[in-house]
Amino acid sequence: MEGFDLRDYQDDEKTKDIFGKLISGRAGYKTVVEKRKDIIRCVECEQVLEGCEKFCPECGKEIKC
Repeated sequence: MEGFDLRDYQDDEKTKDIFGKLISGRAGYKTVVEKRKDIIRCVECEQVLEGCEKFCPECGKEIKC
């Protein structure tokens, strides 16, 4: 299906149950869905940024999101 994004349903319990059965081959298997956040760093000083700052709080370099 074009444009169908399963991430929209990843927190749904029914989806987790179906995915668990698909992966393990048995009902009742609970999968662990890893949600990771990519670390954003300043290109100038490598300072770890909180989110989408306009300027780096360490060196003042303009940040492009």
